[in-house]
Amino acid sequence: MRLLYSKEMSNAPSGPPADIFQGKYGDEIIVLSVSVVRSAQRLEADADIETADGVVKGRAGDFVITQSNGERYPILASVFYGTYQIIGRVGSRFVGRRLLHPRRAWPIESPHGELDYGLGRGKVAVPRGGWVYRSDEDDYGLINAEAKTIGHVEVGNAKSLERRNWKGIFRWAVRLLALLPPIMTMVALFAFRADHAVSRNLLEVEGGCLILGAAAVWWIRKDRWVLKAAVAEGMRFAVNFQSAAELLGQKRSDLFPGMALWRAAQTEESHVGFFSSQTLRQVKEQVYTTYEQVTEEMEAHHMEEKRAITLSWVSVIVVLCCIAYAWGTHDPYSELLAIWLPSAIGAIHASMWRRQIINRIGASREFLSELAFVRSQLMSLVPNDKLDDNNQHVEMLRETLKVLCLAAAEHTQRQLQFAIGEEPNVPV
Repeated sequence: MRLLYSKEMSNAPSGPPADIFQGKYGDEIIVLSVSVVRSAQRLEADADIETADGVVKGRAGDFVITQSNGERYPILASVFYGTYQIIGRVGSRFVGRRLLHPRRAWPIESPHGELDYGLGRGKVAVPRGGWVYRSDEDDYGLINAEAKTIGHVEVGNAKSLERRNWKGIFRWAVRLLALLPPIMTMVALFAFRADHAVSRNLLEVEGGCLILGAAAVWWIRKDRWVLKAAVAEGMRFAVNFQSAAELLGQKRSDLFPGMALWRAAQTEESHVGFFSSQTLRQVKEQVYTTYEQVTEEMEAHHMEEKRAITLSWVSVIVVLCCIAYAWGTHDPYSELLAIWLPSAIGAIHASMWRRQIINRIGASREFLSELAFVRSQLMSLVPNDKLDDNNQHVEMLRETLKVLCLAAAEHTQRQLQFAIGEEPNVPV
């Protein structure tokens, strides 16, 4: 169950503001909301909404979300447009897909806490085990203990997420795990050909490698390295496009940059604000830079795919040659090589599959086509980085910026989805 609180804040606090929450809480964590389709209704007038934790007043313009179990709760319109992708609408009724949205939360540790809704809406008792969370720059709320595990995944400690390069750490870990199967196969083959004493030592090495690999996989999954890498990278990517959101009248957000992009792309009241040449130039430069980066990533994926295919065909030829040579000469080393090569190539293929290269290439192509369209439109509409409010191209520029925000936001969502599917397997 999610309750609503709104308060203007300029910087990220180390905990929920003292004037809205009284009680003891734990260290700040990052949680990720899971994707789910829900119905919503925009209120035309103030209304009292019966929630699982009591009656909450919804104001005109707020959205009332209905969960699959029938529970209802109000959220701000700005929060709805930033955390749900609208997939259907009839009048004031909407159907939205909740986005993979990183939030900041504080576990409630005191047995009797209080959350103040403000604006005359009263206070509620906060039970131990729930979360007081922050989902936007100025949006705080409560998720009770029953609901938090159903609709959210805990990513990890906020300080740990910010201080380490999780993308680089995870990438190196996956590469090392991919190398373990051929290494263990090679050790086993040498043990097969060695004398008894050496063979025992080599088998111990093989067993140790397997134990270390299995322990590493267990720890990577338990500590959610893949989610940490995906969330950190997604936030970094979304921050780069905050200038486009600002041009559409949205506030810049460094803590929840994805929300600003979705809000700019979906809010009906989005409007083009003051056009500064500097901001327009920033948007153009970011489009150019991102286009080059995505192109390089796609080319790298293509190169890895070609290498895997080439290695497969080369391995077929080498294995056949080794088998033929061993058949004629009974050379034990040719037999060993013929046995080992398929394991090595299998590890390469497993690594390629785990990275979902084909899907990533397709997603990159789609994003590049969108960036190419935005780039051509910007060059046509504001070639000199200048546009006044009376210019006939204002409306076209507004829609172009919304396309850019939506494309960047969707690309971030796809990268999160890809990363979630890249949990490493035990190296056998």
